[in-house]
Amino acid sequence: MSRKRKYVVYRDESNSDDYATTAYARMIAVSAGGRRQITIPCSPTKFKAGDGLEDQLEPLQMDNWEPTLGDDFVFDDEIEPQPVMVVKVPAKRYANSDAPLHEWMGVNERVGFCEEYLLKELRLEGRGSLTTTPCSCSDINNNIVQERLYHCEDCYGPEILCKSCCLLKHARHPLHIIYKWNGTYFEHSSLADMGLRVQLGHEGMPCLRPQRGHISFVMIHTNAIHRVNIDFCGCHQRVSHRQQLLRCKWYPATPHFPQSACTRQVLEFFLILAWSSKLSGYEFYTKFMRMVRQFRHIKLMKRAGRGNITGGIYDTEPGALAIKCPACPQPGINLPEDWDKVEGSMKFLYYLIIAMDANFRLKNRNRASSIADPGLHTGLAYFVPDKFYTEHILKNASQADISTCSGFKTLAHAESKYSNGLQLTGVGLCLCAHHELVRPQGVGDLQKGERYANMDFIFFSSIMPLLLLTVVISYDIACQWKLNLMKRMNELPEHLRMPAAVALVAFMFGIPKFHCPAHEEKCAIPHSLNLMPGVGRTDGEGIERNWAEMNCVANSTKEMGTGYQHDVLDDHFGHHNWRKYAGLGLSLRKKLLNAVKEQGRHQSFLRDFNLVIDDAHRGEWTAMIEAWERDKSSPNPYVHIKITDYGSTGLSEAQICANLTDDEKISISNGRQLPHEVTPSSFINMGLVLEDAQQRIKYDLTRSLSANGHTELNQRRITLQQQLARFRVIQRVYMVGVEGWIEEQDMNSSEEVEDESLWLPSTLPPSDRDLLCTNNIAHIEAELRKGQCRDSLDKLCRQLHTKSHFVKHCNLDLRRQQANTRANSSLTRLNSKINAAAEKYRVARSASLELVGISKLDREFQSLEAKDIVAPVDTVSGVRSTTGMRGRRDTSCGLGQGYQTTSWIWSVSGVRDHESDAGLNDVLRVEWAKSCARAQRWSEEVLLLKEEMRRTRQFLAWRAEQWQSITDLSHKDTQIVAGAIAYAHRQAAVQHALLSRFTFLWTNGAAADITAATDELAEYFAGDEVNFDDDEG
Repeated sequence: MSRKRKYVVYRDESNSDDYATTAYARMIAVSAGGRRQITIPCSPTKFKAGDGLEDQLEPLQMDNWEPTLGDDFVFDDEIEPQPVMVVKVPAKRYANSDAPLHEWMGVNERVGFCEEYLLKELRLEGRGSLTTTPCSCSDINNNIVQERLYHCEDCYGPEILCKSCCLLKHARHPLHIIYKWNGTYFEHSSLADMGLRVQLGHEGMPCLRPQRGHISFVMIHTNAIHRVNIDFCGCHQRVSHRQQLLRCKWYPATPHFPQSACTRQVLEFFLILAWSSKLSGYEFYTKFMRMVRQFRHIKLMKRAGRGNITGGIYDTEPGALAIKCPACPQPGINLPEDWDKVEGSMKFLYYLIIAMDANFRLKNRNRASSIADPGLHTGLAYFVPDKFYTEHILKNASQADISTCSGFKTLAHAESKYSNGLQLTGVGLCLCAHHELVRPQGVGDLQKGERYANMDFIFFSSIMPLLLLTVVISYDIACQWKLNLMKRMNELPEHLRMPAAVALVAFMFGIPKFHCPAHEEKCAIPHSLNLMPGVGRTDGEGIERNWAEMNCVANSTKEMGTGYQHDVLDDHFGHHNWRKYAGLGLSLRKKLLNAVKEQGRHQSFLRDFNLVIDDAHRGEWTAMIEAWERDKSSPNPYVHIKITDYGSTGLSEAQICANLTDDEKISISNGRQLPHEVTPSSFINMGLVLEDAQQRIKYDLTRSLSANGHTELNQRRITLQQQLARFRVIQRVYMVGVEGWIEEQDMNSSEEVEDESLWLPSTLPPSDRDLLCTNNIAHIEAELRKGQCRDSLDKLCRQLHTKSHFVKHCNLDLRRQQANTRANSSLTRLNSKINAAAEKYRVARSASLELVGISKLDREFQSLEAKDIVAPVDTVSGVRSTTGMRGRRDTSCGLGQGYQTTSWIWSVSGVRDHESDAGLNDVLRVEWAKSCARAQRWSEEVLLLKEEMRRTRQFLAWRAEQWQSITDLSHKDTQIVAGAIAYAHRQAAVQHALLSRFTFLWTNGAAADITAATDELAEYFAGDEVNFDDDEG
């Protein structure tokens, strides 16, 4: 059977008294033989008479009929067929509905409506036609003229009233937003400041005994948060305050003595927004969202001052709509005239520090294209221009991105298979790393992962206006991205290229501090921001904090067209930049107060550290650091040359014992007679061995032992008992009368051998020690205890270093429960060895204190506390390699490598010249170099922050002057010109207000507990105050 054909059949029903005709349409399917039809009802539509269609149609009569049992429906031949007109109805098409934004913006040299909207927006900034018209309440005959000064944002139309009329009109509308004309522009005011009081309980009528509410009663409404002067009813008709509020549809925050409330409208609006749109606006009517989009564009143009310039919209330069960072260096705006001639050690003050990264949460589904859904200002704010960007990406679509750093796998996203149904897999972004403001033209789409072609274009677009500056690039794959960068730069559009010789000198590459552990050591250390001169305390992770904010809009923007997504993200980036812009006063002040404190602390620590380093080694190590900073192929001063070779700075316990034995041999050969075949040094050494055996048994008793473990432990006790009996025999020889002394002290021996006291010389009182000890055994024990301390510290350092690398290995390489369980067992054994070494040191040091006293104890033997038992600061990760409570507390407080100082156990011994001490000297060099780097970074941070404060103040003054200079708009409508001038003055006042506020914060300070660091700020800016006009603020 051939395919059925479908037609639309019209039957008209017309009234003689009406010009309208109703056409009832049905879709029918006619079989191949033309004998069977199926009717499909459709909605009735209206169309006007005279279109010609109703003249061609006759009424369709459908009589009753019964279907036959055959395959086709058969019409009765006796029924006269009715005329039927079968037509195709063409869809109506309008340019406004097909491409509304094209028509609004203007395409193909056709003037759109964007500029008209912007000028009318500026017209509202002034008083319009009411500039010279007095208020309607004025009495001209009696020379009583009331000037129109107050404008309500919520009332209909651009009405401007005098104060009395405004209060009278808003007696029943106390939550409207009011602006007051100050002579040059409208500034924010409020009905509460104007004296309006709201009386509750009498339906607008006055109360005989009003009770004033809280002086700062707060009302939350859909348009704003208001302060309201409220009076509760206090007469005999009064009810509770909460009931008075509820009766006027105000919802109190607390049932007793409320001080704040919200309107029912804001509660209902929130519920509707939550139910309908899921807080994204997706369910709102399409045309409303289009109006919001156009309004966003107009506000962006307006805030950039494009409406204050004749033809400003059409002459807008790329990136001109973005909010620029006032603290970053910008030649010709906030830099001194001779900034490029400053001495080499201070050139870092004019570094531009950029952070780059990609975000794969801000993806975009394959919806409307940029042609059907164009961006209204793509390329004029934060996104790069579409035309050049797309051409560059297509030209380099087959570019191979290869990573040789096996420790970092971000480039795997470049060939990601999770891109089905997506036209964009994310966005790439550049921002200033020290202040976290998104760079103009610093955002671009990623079509297929984080490819070099995309990031190259975004980076060079964001820095191209500032070619004279040295640029520090913080990028999590900088070690790979910088390779062949100069070669790839030659494939960029002509306007983004720069001389390779300039780029080689101007670019410095770093890796954000949190990302460093993912890289191999050969990549991480040369690119560490902790070790890079000139970057201060920049961590490079500010871009991640920006992503945390932008990810909140990911779910709504992924369903938009690319153009709409650009507009929305531009709007959010602008809001983000403005918050950072207005918050620079507090953020820079807080950073500087902290930097001054940390600078003093680290410089003090470095001075103490230098006391144990001789001039020769300090000069050698300083030269090594400078050579490495010039050429990264030179020996690295921040890594251990011999990681496993730790020597001692003094004699170990075995060496001291050997030296004492040699001395005893010499004395015997000279005729000295010893009272026993066991020499005094061997006797004391035997006691120290027994003491160590007792400690091991005590530790094993704290563990959960099996039956075999208990058997082995009892066997060790028996062996120890036998050794102790032999020790007692020898002890009677070298400590004459010790048994009687013990009996006199009534000190009975313990039941367990591990708890029995050995009664070495260090455990005796000084008076009895001199009486009981012979053959100089007290001095021998003191010397052996020093060796024991050194051995314990050496072992402690070894175990801590092993633990730090083991923990890093577990974090990077181990997966699954079985491997982690085994690693946890190994870590437990390492901790046991660390605790045993620490306890042995404490016992040995305590014994040395008893024998020689605190005054004669070597400086290297300090009190060992829990906070001292830490590994060296990890250069790569930037966080001390510790676990447990201390590590978690430091992490929660944000303490990285820049806040850490080296534990005394790594630096106390100083540099030794003996060949066996090379291992310790290597550790000492690394820790000293890190301490120098930390002190230098904090000193740079202080100088950078002071320079950024100066640049910010100069930028704000320049920006205010720019606004005051763009008041020469040429337009035939004088009211638009007046509005543009008023808006320019208002924006200039905002810049002056920020300048005044920042200057106050950075000089006098706003807090009562002003520290010495704040005084230093005041002294720093005192001589610079004359450069700014105080009256402008």
